[in-house]
Amino acid sequence: MAKSSSGLRPVKLTFSSLLLMAAAIFFWITLGRGDEVVPSAPLTAASVADSYLEHAERWSYDPSGMRIQYLTIGSGTTYINDPVTYAEDLTFWSPDNSGNHWQMTATEGQLYTEIKELLLLRGVEIKQLERNASMQTAHIRLLLNKNRAITDAKVQLFTANSTTTATGLDLDLTSSKATLLKEVETLYAK
Repeated sequence: MAKSSSGLRPVKLTFSSLLLMAAAIFFWITLGRGDEVVPSAPLTAASVADSYLEHAERWSYDPSGMRIQYLTIGSGTTYINDPVTYAEDLTFWSPDNSGNHWQMTATEGQLYTEIKELLLLRGVEIKQLERNASMQTAHIRLLLNKNRAITDAKVQLFTANSTTTATGLDLDLTSSKATLLKEVETLYAK
């Protein structure tokens, strides 16, 4: 038996050598792939985030120092070479001359700080808090310097006694004058 096991020794050695060489070649090929560059989409200035916001607040004051606007942003991103902040979960608040308060909410929005405009998008709800009235629209643009809001979209106005639909709205937040622009129809509660 000792004779036959010594005859297998050269076969085992040859097999082990071949197996070791195969493993070395496999690792050489596998490790050599690390130098390859994986293709990816080219980065552009528009696709690179410049800054982020989380739970941000913005206040605006009139010349006498009274707070006239308050904006909260749940989260937002500004991109390189793009002055717009793309935001989510927005709430805008502004009092009028009579002490009543307007509140606007939206799930998405765009803040244009250079031109002082705020575009509210998706799920826009506008409330006049003291009068228990609310409006809904697809989008609305706030002209922050003028304390005014405008839209050309469909608008629904809800009060305790009626529901009004229209196309377009021009809202002066300082005087609380709201003008429904066209196709105005009101249904009164019985």
